[in-house]
Amino acid sequence: MTEQMLNAWVRSCQDVGTRPSRRLRRQGFIPAVIYGKAVPNGNLPIKLSAAEVRKVLGATMPEVGSSLKLRVDTGNELLEFDAVVREVQWDPMQLTLRHIDFFVPAAVEEKAQPEELAPAA
Repeated sequence: MTEQMLNAWVRSCQDVGTRPSRRLRRQGFIPAVIYGKAVPNGNLPIKLSAAEVRKVLGATMPEVGSSLKLRVDTGNELLEFDAVVREVQWDPMQLTLRHIDFFVPAAVEEKAQPEELAPAA
């Protein structure tokens, strides 16, 4: 099975909040956020194309805990994250996605094994 990939764009400060999120949804985007230690500043507000989300994740609700790759365009560079879907918010009347939270787990580093201690003299 191939790795699922979603393209995203960083939201500006003016695109964060209730009213700007409504505007984004009318324009065909889904507001989302990426957070974790591997993310710059701890969290990053993003927007996803609703059509691409339906194509990649399917028309049904994305499963919490499913992993995918996110390619985020910050305007001057592309960032890639291996993310996990942490929370999904749905509109129960229209059955549309309202918001998605993605978590980027910290890279697992192997701890160096301490060398054997010399016997006490």
